[in-house]
Amino acid sequence: MANPAAPEIPGKPLSQNKSRQSLLRGSVYVVGSILFVLAILYIAATVQDNWPAIATIDWYGMNYSWLALAAATYGCSLITTAMVWPSVITKWGHRLALRKALGIGLVAQIGKYLPGNVAHYFGRAALAKQHKVSFVHSGLSTIVEFGAALSAVLLLSFGATLLDSSIWADAPIVSALPGDLFWPLAMLGLICVVGIAAFALRRSPEIRSLLSIDFWIAPICWLTISFLMAGFSFYALAIAFPDFSSVPIISAIAIYAIAWAAGFLIPGAPAGLGVREVILLALLTPIMGAAAAVMLSIVHRLMSAIVDLTVSALAVALLLNKEPVHES
Repeated sequence: MANPAAPEIPGKPLSQNKSRQSLLRGSVYVVGSILFVLAILYIAATVQDNWPAIATIDWYGMNYSWLALAAATYGCSLITTAMVWPSVITKWGHRLALRKALGIGLVAQIGKYLPGNVAHYFGRAALAKQHKVSFVHSGLSTIVEFGAALSAVLLLSFGATLLDSSIWADAPIVSALPGDLFWPLAMLGLICVVGIAAFALRRSPEIRSLLSIDFWIAPICWLTISFLMAGFSFYALAIAFPDFSSVPIISAIAIYAIAWAAGFLIPGAPAGLGVREVILLALLTPIMGAAAAVMLSIVHRLMSAIVDLTVSALAVALLLNKEPVHES
């Protein structure tokens, strides 16, 4: 005679698996939150230590044309970043109108400023669900974004190294490594991350579909363009300050891409706050000094937050409040 309790047995491993996943997510967020707090304290200490030099900055002598160019270029980078999501979901057969898809991405991106650095993904998934894009596909598109971001950063950093190998000479991580181990270790790290993710989710048919190169070409291209524009925005802001030493444009783009990706990938810190600035400070200080590096990082953060809010508001007004012309 069959045991009546037998059907309940499979539920135990499933419950334990969910409990482990919840514990893992919680641990990751705790670690990210600790890094966020430590980064903020470090930036505050740096500002305090360099306050005499910071106080001499000529704010009234700023070149506002370069400042406007920095803001406009950063705003354009948000659009190219938002293009990643529709380029992925179309591979699963979703035919959401481009205007609508962009609107969803640009509106949801403001959620990155909420604690945890994940609210924009949940917000985008909730908005997309109204247009029959499943939560599974929205979640998998986020995995593609992470991988594409790492790939785009490596491409830009490697390209910058080919153009000017001296830009990393004084970088803390690179200078601590013997010989030419930086790039082999970076590539090995990317391969390990991708391999672990693929192994952990190998049973999902959607994950197996991500092994196609078609899923990755467009996201990597869009994010590479986005990093180029965001890096140029950072460079333009440096030019706007007459008292700051000039930072080479190649260095500005590569350094900002690395810092952006770090803040993007680490949960816990809202919009990568603190994490991005610490990396910018570490890589820019040998080039332009600690005072200029920390103030440039803070001012760009303030400018980008204003642009983020403005773009989200415009997306609501212009992209989401109108009926779609064609949508299937």
